[in-house]
Amino acid sequence: MTTPPMQLCGISEVPPGSVLGSIVSDPRKPDHDLLRPGVELDRDLLAGLKQRGVSQLWIEDNLTKDLDAAVAPGLTASRLATYTQLRDSLSACARRSVSCAAMQGYRQAVMGMVLESIASSQYAGMTDTLFGAGGQASHGTNVAYLSLLCGLHIEAYVVREQPRLPVKDAREMSSLGLAGLLHDIGKTKLLPRVSTFHDLHAKENGGDADRPEGYTDHGSLGHAMLEFSRAPARVAYTMLHHHQRFDGHGWPTVPRRDDDKIREPLSGRRIHIFARIVAAANVLDNLLRDAQGERRPPVAALHAFASPRFDGWFDPVVRAAMLARIPPFAIGTQITLSNGRRGVVVRPNLESPCRPEVRLIPDRDSDTPQTLALDATRSVTITHALGVDVANYLYDLPAAIWPDAADECPEPNATESEAA
Repeated sequence: MTTPPMQLCGISEVPPGSVLGSIVSDPRKPDHDLLRPGVELDRDLLAGLKQRGVSQLWIEDNLTKDLDAAVAPGLTASRLATYTQLRDSLSACARRSVSCAAMQGYRQAVMGMVLESIASSQYAGMTDTLFGAGGQASHGTNVAYLSLLCGLHIEAYVVREQPRLPVKDAREMSSLGLAGLLHDIGKTKLLPRVSTFHDLHAKENGGDADRPEGYTDHGSLGHAMLEFSRAPARVAYTMLHHHQRFDGHGWPTVPRRDDDKIREPLSGRRIHIFARIVAAANVLDNLLRDAQGERRPPVAALHAFASPRFDGWFDPVVRAAMLARIPPFAIGTQITLSNGRRGVVVRPNLESPCRPEVRLIPDRDSDTPQTLALDATRSVTITHALGVDVANYLYDLPAAIWPDAADECPEPNATESEAA
């Protein structure tokens, strides 16, 4: 069946009488559908969806008839299957270690994400594609997705960072997705008030919350839970080290090679490439919500991720890939410009992400839609996206991040990062 032409709108901007273009999932239960495509949206339906926490909708619109593939419904389905697989097993994980059978189920679910991520790579975006339900299952699924997008974008670098592996094995991305999916599984062993905390909001990291006692144990707990699962060593390693920072200020500490009595965090390329990628994806997904759990627009999360606050946290190549690969405004997103015109994003801009190419919505039905490249019109900027004011979140890529540093990176040394 052909997907109808659509655009993504903030729910407050959807006029009654619009026709729904894509499935609406319950934000609290992503595997539960609230509405199917083709439904005409009246005032009562829109009010009910808003009350359920739905913030954006794909609606049918002939203005975007050439962008119908951008919704990537197959990718949404594969992530939903992965989410369901993880959600259904988390309660059992809290009581025991991860079994071989469970690990095989996770791997099969992630393989679907890998294949669909490759097929739909040009339509990546955080606006519609990430689950907003909160909780470990949705967070794990989001981190797996972001990790795969990043890994596929810098595949050559990922291979070079694993020199002890055959190229065929080093290119195998399902293990990276698996590492992202399960990175926080150790939190199932913690008290709820501890497991829902994220280090992003700790006072030590510029936040305003005290780090709960026992929080830093979740990495080692997750590592131990995989002992009998036959998980690849790279996956288990990522459980343990996804809070390591590139500048050496992360945790846990490990014995130094030259003196086993001195313990310090890993740093730089001593950290396995999977842990470096998952660390960045983990922070980026958590930036989509503030300390109170309120959802933030993708451009706000990416604005923070690109800010000096996170200088030194991540491998520069990985950070560059995330910022190049994940657009602040996904294709099909309805936006408002500083000159008052409204439009729809039709093409991302890798070098200046907040200045994509947009198709202006005609003032009259008879007008021909015009396309505007915002990087060629510096006086015009995006002020609203999906009905949310984003003027203060526009950003330029830091000079240290662009261009792609992967081409200039030296060959890796034999280090602890080479988990097989």
